[in-house]
Parts: sequence; structure tokens; C-alpha cells
Amino acid sequence: MKKPIKITLIVLGSLILLYFIALLVAPKIARSYIENHSKEMIGRTITIKDIFLNPFTYEMDIDTLAIMETDDKTRFVGFDKFSININPLKLLTGTLDISDINMKALYVRVNQHGERFNFSSILDHLAQKDSIYYAEHPEEKKAQENKSAAEIAAGLPVRLCLRDIVFEKGNIIYQDTKIGSKFHLKDFSINIPMIYLEDKSTDVDLALRFADGGDLKVKVDANMATYDYKLGINLHNFALSCIKPYLNDYISYKDFAGALSANLAISGNINKILASNVKGKVTLDKVDLTENTGGKLGANNVVVGINKANLVDNEYLIDSVIVDGAYARVDLYKSGKTNFDALLAPMNKNAPKADSAAAEAAPADGATDTATDKPAGAAVSQKPEPKPEPKPEPKPEPAADATTQSTATDSASVASNDAKSAKAKKLKAKINKLLVKNTSVSATDHTIIRPFNYTVSGITVSGQNINYDTPCNVNVTAAFPEGGSLSLKYHGALSNLRTMDVYISVKNLALKHFSNYSLHYTAYPLKAGTLAFASDSKIVDRNLNSKNTIDIYNITVGNKVDDIKPEYTVPMKIGLYILKDKDDKIQFDIPVKGNLDDPEFSYGRIIWKTVLNLLVKVAVSPFRLVGNLAIAGANALGFDLGKNNEVVIDANSETFTSEQYAKAIKMTELIQKDPKLMLTFTQYYNPRKTAKEYKVKQLKIDFYKLKNNKTVLNELDHRAIDEMDEDNDEYKAYVKEHADEIDKNYMMKALPQMANKRNADLLKVLRAQPGITKKNLKVITAPREALRKYKDKPMYKVDVDVQ
Repeated sequence: MKKPIKITLIVLGSLILLYFIALLVAPKIARSYIENHSKEMIGRTITIKDIFLNPFTYEMDIDTLAIMETDDKTRFVGFDKFSININPLKLLTGTLDISDINMKALYVRVNQHGERFNFSSILDHLAQKDSIYYAEHPEEKKAQENKSAAEIAAGLPVRLCLRDIVFEKGNIIYQDTKIGSKFHLKDFSINIPMIYLEDKSTDVDLALRFADGGDLKVKVDANMATYDYKLGINLHNFALSCIKPYLNDYISYKDFAGALSANLAISGNINKILASNVKGKVTLDKVDLTENTGGKLGANNVVVGINKANLVDNEYLIDSVIVDGAYARVDLYKSGKTNFDALLAPMNKNAPKADSAAAEAAPADGATDTATDKPAGAAVSQKPEPKPEPKPEPKPEPAADATTQSTATDSASVASNDAKSAKAKKLKAKINKLLVKNTSVSATDHTIIRPFNYTVSGITVSGQNINYDTPCNVNVTAAFPEGGSLSLKYHGALSNLRTMDVYISVKNLALKHFSNYSLHYTAYPLKAGTLAFASDSKIVDRNLNSKNTIDIYNITVGNKVDDIKPEYTVPMKIGLYILKDKDDKIQFDIPVKGNLDDPEFSYGRIIWKTVLNLLVKVAVSPFRLVGNLAIAGANALGFDLGKNNEVVIDANSETFTSEQYAKAIKMTELIQKDPKLMLTFTQYYNPRKTAKEYKVKQLKIDFYKLKNNKTVLNELDHRAIDEMDEDNDEYKAYVKEHADEIDKNYMMKALPQMANKRNADLLKVLRAQPGITKKNLKVITAPREALRKYKDKPMYKVDVDVQ
């Protein structure tokens, strides 16, 4: 009895021993087989340091695997550690349970040259093997075609369960040796709690850092049965300098920097990828493009909020576009070109074609197997390369098998159909909020005798509910040196830029900055003067009808420069002397009509030639012109600026005329001479008298709006209102009917508001003058009691004191 038991125990012990020996020896055999037959399997050398299978826990560990490049020396793909756990007991329930799939220090090096990659030969090798296999087993190929992951999983003899997948501390390097770019992804990690092949969502978390700056987190929620997916992208401070090699094909520049951040939610179906919906926010910080000449353009911050973007629906709904601190420069050259023409000349347009076979070769000179060393070609030389000897064209790539071709055809068909659908649908685009602020543009005109330099700062562009195909309003404001300002109002549809309304208002423009233009055209330098310009333009199908008015105050020209040959011979001094009225002011209107597509039409040239022709006529026939002006009563209107310490104003206007600005600015010269002085501008007006005038003016405004069907007025409209005939029967009837509608209490509130706006406007202009600070200048309104007792004209009285 004891003997059979003993034999049984020996047999069982032997079987167990053989089992453990098999589990311990099998990995060694597998390792040897893989290394010896790797060329047959994938066409590359594979090296493995060790494979170990724990017979108790069924955990398999692979130590240091590497797939080599075609040179058999450099790593293409590899890792330090890989472990996987298989639960054999689950097989009893019909489930292949694979868990704890861990990989440490994954290394991938992707090298591209043209259309070839350093793994293209592997794909060619596998495609050739598949082609041979499916030629021998056509029924298997047909059975596998167009099957989803869920359908493939359903056909397996066991249910596949993959869980707890973790990759950590990976390094992925991508470089394009033809373009010279390199992306190094560090600390690459993936976390997948469970992979579902049936109709259930699989969650994937991915994270990495960019070696050149920035990090990326991606969350994927995908259904492998329906191909529906949701993608969350969180990109933070990606260094834009990485894309410099790609810019070389489009622009010629010296340097480019900045950071890109994005927080996007993308949802759709993998089979209709172009129909995906995109929502989120994209941010650009400290974007700076340096031209070859050293000029810069960029922005401190750009934020775009996306409500919906869909290529197939051709729909782009933008919550907001906010640009802060943008800057640019414009250079005009005698050739007719600008600095942007030089910028848009590609650096690589004459670059020779390189041999695409280099993609399959070993890494470029200087490239190493480490994740930190930079390969040769990562830095792109800005200098033109010597032209090499012509090289033979690369051989055609091996044709992929029918399965690969079918998949590619299906994908291309889907993309093509999506693209056609996008073209067929009408563009639907809208920006709920547009704001450009703190922007400046510097311009240099090299086309004239002495280059002209000018900077426009404080540029603000704002708009609400900007639709592509319906009219919208966009407002632009800007500041000129020494307190000048620009206001532009645009009304039109972006889908039809041939038709629009544009109103431009320029105030308090210091003319001395434009002296070089005056020298070029007349040989006379501008020493002083301010200009106000208003233009109301209507463009219908590129046909312009523009009303323009120019006010010039205190313009002063220097002596003619004899060594300059001007474009026009104009007697500037005598012409300006005669044109000026008794208050040193010149005012005239210039209507402009024409077709903007006519090559002979120039808006600026028409205005400039009109001014010059006027000056010539004045100089030739001064007495006749002055007499006509006096009779017409248009351009010789007097304006009372008050005494030396007074600036007479219109208490029913929120703004100032050029001469009012000029006189106030003139007074600040006292501070330039003696910084210890302090100026106080005190505003006076009689509320009761002003209210009566306000009522009359408001009635005129309301009557003018009604008669001309307008809701918003500009300077030209206000000028027409001021010149309105109060004895007009139609106007008198309107006043009789509507005079009682203007509330007295409202008027008494509106007057202080206008006074405050005048104070703010004057303070802003005066503080832009040299030597003016918060300490030496005040702009205030007299106390209420003093206003009630005030009987004179509305004005600012200026007091001088010592700090």
C-alpha cells in the first residue's frame, strides 16, 4: 500500500518539478527565439536582457528590450522594465484576464525624412508577410475585413479582459531630418484602468512634458464598439519656438518665440473625424516674431474662447477674441513693397530636395541613443546652404497589401465626403465679443526724401455679436503723440467687404510730426499746428462717396529748404497766411467720389492735391478768394477763444475743437519753462442758461435724426445741426409739438455729466504734454454755487500757482 503512494508522490513531484522547470526555462527559450528570428519577424534586430515568469503569481517580467534601427546599433524602440500578470483561474470562466500591465522608461525614436519614416521598412516587411499569408488564406482576409474591435473580440474563444495598464517615465523623440525639427516628449505616462472591447467606454489618461517647455494632459473616453469618443486636451505653455523649422517654408524671419496653452473638449465619431465638435479656450502668451531687420511684431496675450467649431457643418461660434498688448511695425519702401513682403518670402523656397532614403539610415551625425542629446539637424541654419550635387530620386515604396489599401481608401473616402460636405454648407461664423486693447503700431515711410517715423498707441478694437453674413458694428480708437486721438466706426458685413459705412474722426493731431511729408511735397517744414479731420464714407459695391472736413489751427511752416526738390511747387507761407481766419484757423470740406478698384484712384492723393491746389489758388488770387470766403461765410467763421487765461467752450458739447485744444496746450508751456508752477483749469458755465441752450440743441438733434432717419450722429451731422435754420417752418412745428417732452430734471443731470466728460478729455490731452504730471495740473468744475452765479460765456479759467 505504501509503495503505490510513494510512486504517486514521486510522479506528482516530478510533474510539479517539470512544471516549474518549464515555466523557468520557457522564457529563456522564448528570449533566444525572438533574438534569433527577429529579422524574419519584423525585419529588425531585437535584443532582450532577460525574461522571467513567476510560477506562483504568473507575473512575467521583461528586462531591457530594444528594437534596433537598420544599422543594428541604435535603438528605435525600447524599455527598461515590462511586467504583466495573467490569472489562469479566470480561464475556467472563459475569460483571459490580463492585468498589472506596467512599462517603465519606454523609449521611442521616430525619424522622418520626406514621406518615409524610420519604421517604414517594418511596415513594408509586415505588409509583405500579410500579403503572402492572405494570398494562401483568402477566407481569413475576407472574414477580418471591416470588423470593429467589438466584433473581433466577440469572435475570440475567450472573453478578453485588459486592466490596470500603466506606462511611466517614457521618452519619445520625433525628428524630421529634412525640415530640421525635433520634438522631445519627456515623462510620458499612460494610465488605463480597463479596456472594454464591447459597447462600453474606455478611459485613458495621458500626460507628458515637452523638453523645450510646456506640458500636456489628455483624457480620452472612447467606445470601441460605436467608435464614439470624447477627448479632453489640456496643453500648458507649449514653447512655440519648436515650430520654427516649419515656418521656414512660409516666412523669412530671424527668431520666433511664445507659449501656447489650450483647454479643449472634442467629441465625435472616429469614422467621421471632421464632423467632431470642438469647444474650449486657446491662449497665446508673449508671442514675438523678430524680422531679419530686427523689427518685431507680436502680442502679450491672445485668448480665444470657442463655443463650437465643426468643419463639416462649416460652423464656427466664437465666444470671445481678446488681444492684449499687440504690437507691429510697418516699413514702406520706394520699390512699393513693405516689410511684410520680405517677411512672407519663404526661407526654404530654393532649398534643394534631399534624398528621402536617409530616413531609413542610421541617425544623423551627432545623434545618440539618449533621450536628452539633441540630434544634428534640430537647429536650422538661417543662412542659405551651398547647393549640393543633384541626387537620384528615391525608389518607389513597396505597395501595401490589399487590406492596408482598403483601410486607407475607406479613411480617405470618409475624409473626402466630410470635406465636400463642409464646402457645400454655408459658412456660419460669429464672434460674440471682440476686444483688441493696449495695441501699438509703428510706421516708417522710406518713400519720401527724409524717412517718416510715427507711432500710434493705445489702439482699441471692439465689437459685439459680429456675424459673418449680417451687418455688424466695429469701433476703433487710438492715441497719437501729444494728445491726439482717432475714432473709427465700421458698419458692414464681413461676407461683403465691397459694401460698408466707415466714419473716421481725428482730433488734435500735432502736425509737426508730419514735417517730412511737407518737406517732400513742398520743401517747407512744419513747425507747429493741430489738425482735426472727419470723414463719413459710404461704399457700395466698391464705389466710394465720402464727405470730408479738415480743420487746421495755428499751422506754422519754416523757411523753404533750397536743396530739396519738392514734388509740388507751392507757395506755402503766403497760401497759409491768406487761408487763416482771424483766429488762426483753416477749415474746408473735401468731397471724394470714385471706384476703389480703379488703379488711377487714390483717396489720400485726392485730399492732398485738393489742399495743394487750394494753396496755389490762394497765392495766385488772394483777394478774390478771401472775398469769396467772406461772402460764403463758410471757411472764414470767427471763433472767440477768450482772454489769455481763458478757453471759451461749448457747454453743450462733450468734446473740444482743435483751437480749444491748442490754446489749452499752449498754456502748459509755462510748466515746461518752470516746473515749480501748477495750473488749474476750472470749468464755468451757467446751468440755467446752458439748460435752455441744451433744450434747443436737443430739439434740433431730435428733429435732424427724424428727418434724416439716423440714430447715431457724427461730427459732420453735428455741424449740420449747428447750421440749422431755426426759422424753418417744419422745424418750428416740430418744436411746438415736442418742446414739452424734454424733461428739465434730465437736463440738469445731463449737464454735469457732459462737464465731467470734458474735464476727463482735457486732462487726458494735457497730461500727454511734456513735463505735465498729476502734481502740476488739475482740471475741475467750479462749485455748484459759483456756477449758479456765473453770467459770462462757458469757459475754462486757468489759474497759475506755485507748488
